Amino acid sequence: MKKSGKRTAIFIFALIFLMEFSFGFYLSYIYGFMSGDALSRVSNAFYVLYSRFPALANIGFVWNPLPSIMELFLLLFQPWIPALASDGLAAVLLTSLFSALSAAMLVKAGLRFGLNLQLSLVLALLYAFNPYIFYYGANGLTEVIFIYFLQLIVIQFLLWMDKADIRPMIFIAFALAAAFWTRYEAIPFGVAISLAVGIVIFKMRDEQKTWRERWGTAEGIWIVLITPVIYSGFLWLFFNYTIMGNAFYFLTSSYSNLGQAELIKDSQAFAKLIGHPWLAIKVVADKVGYFCLPLGVIALIRMVERRIFRWDFLILLLLVFSIPSLQLLLLIKGASAAWIRYYMYPLPLAMAYLPYEISRMKFRKIGISLLIVSLIVTMGIMLKVMNNPNVASDEYEAFHQSKLYEEQAVKREVARYISQNMSQNQHILTDSFSSFSIIMSSKHPKSFIITSDHDFQAALKDPVGQGVDFILIPIPNAVLKLDAVNQLYPNLYEHGASWTTLYKDFGGYWKLYKINR
Repeated sequence: MKKSGKRTAIFIFALIFLMEFSFGFYLSYIYGFMSGDALSRVSNAFYVLYSRFPALANIGFVWNPLPSIMELFLLLFQPWIPALASDGLAAVLLTSLFSALSAAMLVKAGLRFGLNLQLSLVLALLYAFNPYIFYYGANGLTEVIFIYFLQLIVIQFLLWMDKADIRPMIFIAFALAAAFWTRYEAIPFGVAISLAVGIVIFKMRDEQKTWRERWGTAEGIWIVLITPVIYSGFLWLFFNYTIMGNAFYFLTSSYSNLGQAELIKDSQAFAKLIGHPWLAIKVVADKVGYFCLPLGVIALIRMVERRIFRWDFLILLLLVFSIPSLQLLLLIKGASAAWIRYYMYPLPLAMAYLPYEISRMKFRKIGISLLIVSLIVTMGIMLKVMNNPNVASDEYEAFHQSKLYEEQAVKREVARYISQNMSQNQHILTDSFSSFSIIMSSKHPKSFIITSDHDFQAALKDPVGQGVDFILIPIPNAVLKLDAVNQLYPNLYEHGASWTTLYKDFGGYWKLYKINR
């Protein structure tokens, strides 16, 4: 790569990082809203360092641990910068970094496939400043981290496919393992990339070789490709079994995706999809469609140029729709909330494919113009989608002072009250599944007896005998029904108990009960 290309990649990295972090800082620290899922990943890292029983195992065994592990290093500075935890700035820093890395990587990919610097820069900027992508680069959620690894895999795969160099497979193998440690959707994507390798070897190259020789080549590459991710999967099962007593704890516990999905079945909108593939396909198609305009333009150009029935286009479709296919299966099984962010991957995957695609175009000027228009139109589409609560409820709530905003304000009030009125020597029992943001905002986090503590179950079953001073409990609505205190004492929030006295009610969202002795 020429020096001008390197300077441009560094420039776009710095630009995107600063803009993403500035926006994320405003949302979380000044405006006062951050996704609960993002904060919960920070809290998993927080417990490793600042809970009553610090241990790496406190990072949790439900969600993939890599984002929390990376945030762990940032939280070393939490005593001097409390907002890294309380306002989730550790997660904002992380997603800003990976958003910037993706943009810089797209510039370099364009140059590697022969695109000029200006075009490579324009494509990367149109992607990075797509409102939906930009928001996810600032909100602390794991999607943009996962997307970086997916785009790295696609680009390296295309380099391997184009030049038959084995070195990209090393990058793919470790990027796939990192993707697994970030999100479980890496599993169907890993299957898709493995099938893509087979298509290239058996259908696109080495036609002079015998079937046996091709199989030998494929076997060797597959071993290189999937060994790290398979090893990672077994490690995850081993850790779940060794520490939690159940190899599939991440899948079957009440805190897991399947455990939380039980609550979805009460919704008629999702209940009607269970066991009905065609209805589920319609839902998936509607949601995926918002992100597919550039993919549609690629298909149109290929049709005009008579390149539509090519194996490389089949590979693109295989990769793009691998993750939505998992969501389709989960919807049919009643195991997904169908948030629109689960269906965003066709856009970033198509972007990673574009440099290769443009390098193959016959009518390049027209094709590039259509692709740029499609990216601009997609920006408008996503801006409209994000302002539609019926389509993108999570994203809508981030920019409107909704009920979730109010709930987060109450949590900050709870943390302030406890910090100002409670002694650090008093013990407050709470399920960190629900109260993670309160714990991280408190000046005395070690006063909380939380889910990862060795004595949590004993304290939960016998608060009086175990020396608990207070119980902090959320209103048992929606997912908060899974709170361990609500599970064991389902009437405690509304009616209290003979062994408790209501100490403080926080806006009808949280209650603090004092233990009677």
